Amino acid sequence: MSDREGAMTEKNYESAIKHARELKSQGKENEMMPRNAFWAPITASRFLSLQDMGGEDDFFSSDLTDKEMQHKLSHIGDHKHGLTLLAAFSGKDEYVPSHVDKVQLLDRLCTAMNFNCELNHISNVAVPLMLETGNHNLSNEETDAEKFIEAIENQIKLL
Repeated sequence: MSDREGAMTEKNYESAIKHARELKSQGKENEMMPRNAFWAPITASRFLSLQDMGGEDDFFSSDLTDKEMQHKLSHIGDHKHGLTLLAAFSGKDEYVPSHVDKVQLLDRLCTAMNFNCELNHISNVAVPLMLETGNHNLSNEETDAEKFIEAIENQIKLL
């Protein structure tokens, strides 16, 4: 899930981003953010990495273009050791905004991760798993966690 898209609904999101950008522009990016900016202690630099559009750790946002996703994720397809990545997405993740098409986003993420696979003459490394009824931590239904573990077991068996 996107940390940024999850946070954008917070009432103080814009003011927190503005404050972090100001700290960074003053060379104070290692200063701590106010308590109401984030759920845990965090520096302005780390906050921007997670929460700002195009931040260093803004990997999974639905509003990234395909090219931006490729730029951030295509290195995964450089892996040549026969390993795979299980890209699991919860269909009812409460932190993902309702306007996001989760199936489409999962497909776009896997496409970006697998972008270099053909160039490297390897099979796709990112394997999608949509857990339709799963919430963020797979605590809604016991079967969600079981499906996740089963998918991991199946990937391990392929090694």
